[in-house]
Amino acid sequence: MRHFVVVILLASLLLVAACTLTPQAAREPLSAFTARAQPLLAEQRYTEAAAVLEQAAQVHPEAPTPLLQLGRLYLIQRRWLLAEDAFNRALARDLDNTQAMAGLAEALLRQGRFTEAHRWWQQAAGLAPKQPGVFTGLGRTYLQLYNLEAAQAAFSEQQARVFDPAAAWYLAALAAPLDRPAALNYLHTIPANAPPALLAQRDYLLKTLAPFTNASPQAEVAQAGGIALAQIEQWPLAIHALNVALAQTGPSLSATDRAETLAFLGYASAQAGRPALDLFDQARQADADLALPSYFEGLYLRQQGALQAAEASFKQALQLDPQNPALYVEMASTKAAQGDLLAAELWHLAAVEVAEDDFPFQLLLLKFYAGQNYAMREAGIPLAEEMIETNSQHAGHAEIYDLLGWMQFLTETADGGEEALRQALALDPGLSSAHYHLARLLEARGQPYLARQEYQRVVDLDTGGNLRDRALKDLLRLPQAGASE
Repeated sequence: MRHFVVVILLASLLLVAACTLTPQAAREPLSAFTARAQPLLAEQRYTEAAAVLEQAAQVHPEAPTPLLQLGRLYLIQRRWLLAEDAFNRALARDLDNTQAMAGLAEALLRQGRFTEAHRWWQQAAGLAPKQPGVFTGLGRTYLQLYNLEAAQAAFSEQQARVFDPAAAWYLAALAAPLDRPAALNYLHTIPANAPPALLAQRDYLLKTLAPFTNASPQAEVAQAGGIALAQIEQWPLAIHALNVALAQTGPSLSATDRAETLAFLGYASAQAGRPALDLFDQARQADADLALPSYFEGLYLRQQGALQAAEASFKQALQLDPQNPALYVEMASTKAAQGDLLAAELWHLAAVEVAEDDFPFQLLLLKFYAGQNYAMREAGIPLAEEMIETNSQHAGHAEIYDLLGWMQFLTETADGGEEALRQALALDPGLSSAHYHLARLLEARGQPYLARQEYQRVVDLDTGGNLRDRALKDLLRLPQAGASE
């Protein structure tokens, strides 16, 4: 009997050992997971790629690599909290992993958590000073903290360690208000193989500086640079340049130029969460005939929810610049926010008239009809059909089909909009709004699994987040994929 028990115990131990060792020996290598994820990433099938990387992280619980790749995927999608989680999980596996530190710093920076981002950038730079981009990230964080001197030092340190074309652009933008030749030198160091978005920023700043010479008044150069930087939403850099323009001695800005500079400074300050109303008042005092201060003030007040005050500012701007169709559009948006859709429509129609039927203002009117579910049958659908006929070669053509299909679906006209929506996607497969509208249509027709596919494309493609968040909620009410319809 004792011999029998010993045999049983030995057999049990061998079985446990086999169960423990077999999965470890047979597990799929990381390179195989990466090979599966790469084509999915290339096709922007991010949800599927994320599932592969999560599986890799489970199969290889000691490896930070799949979590690093997952974090970078979420950075591309602008899903900052998920990116933060992935990089934190990577750090839990490797406390000294500077790539995870840099990724975490980026995710925190994008959330506006600048102090935390600064700490992680510093730690990554301290451990791996030659890691590409770590000092650039540190400099970008200093910019958001409005420590321009520290930002410039960080960008310069990056170039001393490992050249980064992004750091060169930031150094150019910092130098432009005070040292045009230095700014041009930095811009000319950015190579032609830099990322397309960075090349576009390089060319934009070069174009801004091109009309000036080294003998041009510095206030004028700084003003032009500040306005240009505000228009690409580089708020700290714009505030820096515009303040330089206002502070310049020697040849001063004209009253109108000073008012324009103050107006843009107020606009940039408002977008950066800084006080702005006093700057708009100063701009009006500098030139009472300039509409720009009241226009920017209206935008700021509407963002703050002060709709009646915003309306008053836009009306004041319109009195000064009645031929500017953009002002009519802002009045329309303000009226829509107040719930007065009839007035909003009239202001949109006025904008189209003043713009002489310019396509962008027609498109804004069309978006109003579709977005507000207002007068779609009698005005919105006919406008879309007319625009398709008259703007067949226009870049916005896919969007018109999308809006037409959505209005047809909402009003139950034609084929319910499917033909127009599919035409929109044939013209622009990456148009997330068309995927969302098609998903809603398919769900309403009782095709939940096809709808799920379209909602999932929205989650993958919409980096803005608004439609993505709605699609994620919509997915919760649909049956899981895998069953047949």
